[in-house]
Amino acid sequence: MQTLVTGATGFLGSHITDRLIERGDSVRALVRATSDTSYLEPLGAELVTGDITEPGSLPAALAGVEVVYHAAANVSDWGPWSEFKRITVDGTRNMLRAAADAGVSRFLHVSSDAVYRFDDLARGVDESTRLETRFGPLDYYRRAKTAAEKIARRAHERGRVPVTIVRPALILGERDASMLPGLVTFLKSSLAAYMGKGRNRLPCVYAGDVADLCVRAATSEGAPGETYNAVNEEHITQRDLFDAAAESAGVDPPRRSVPLRLLYAIAAGSEAVARLRGWSHHPDLTRFAVNLMGVDYIEDNSKARTELGWRAEVGMREAVRRSVEWAHERKREPVSG
Repeated sequence: MQTLVTGATGFLGSHITDRLIERGDSVRALVRATSDTSYLEPLGAELVTGDITEPGSLPAALAGVEVVYHAAANVSDWGPWSEFKRITVDGTRNMLRAAADAGVSRFLHVSSDAVYRFDDLARGVDESTRLETRFGPLDYYRRAKTAAEKIARRAHERGRVPVTIVRPALILGERDASMLPGLVTFLKSSLAAYMGKGRNRLPCVYAGDVADLCVRAATSEGAPGETYNAVNEEHITQRDLFDAAAESAGVDPPRRSVPLRLLYAIAAGSEAVARLRGWSHHPDLTRFAVNLMGVDYIEDNSKARTELGWRAEVGMREAVRRSVEWAHERKREPVSG
């Protein structure tokens, strides 16, 4: 089967590529001219230069493709709306149009649990739960992912291309260059603390398990038009994740807790200062980060288990260990010049 993966040089996209090659599929990766392809090249994936934000570069990449795995997005908690719209929203629209024009038979869209309302997450959500409609200031990642998912849904409903949607929770594992490394840096700093009481539930999932669900969803006959939550069934709290990350990194876990209201105020102030300095200056703390770690997330994965026979195989502690081990190995790699 000829497949195309967007975001293949990124975190989840690289794991999807792994799974497809293991299956024996022909994998084509859409990569920008400036992308680091050092992981993909030894795998034997076909590299095609293009960009989801440049529609003219997509027809050649999609020629002969049967299944698209769209994992590319602006994965960040900071930046101007114009960038989130250009990459996540318009990029998704460009890919769907190009896939439809190319006659692609299946389109797997990687969404996020960020599309759910926080109040609903605290009560428990499944795939039928309504999406967020009111976003906070600078809540651009959630706003963009929700908009992109709606565009993908409409493309399917209008018969343009058969779409299946996967909504991953908090992804952990090898080649995570942002979330867990950022958490470890935070735990090593003088600011280290649990956000709130730290008893809130966090929906962690291993990247390889998400990739497995994406492949199952993209190849199952009954999956077009469906949406699947990708989350481990483990009961994981913020304290569990922070303690596991601290242990794997060889540092002490936090000794204090900071109330969420205070953290929101600190984050808002930090964002305001960063805005004055320009978008290139990242705040020390964002409200997105506080919500990511401090809010209660209760998500149901029974649909994926029942309809696709999927289950998360790798637990949180093992996923954290693999992520930290990969980061250490990366630091030890010689720099080529």
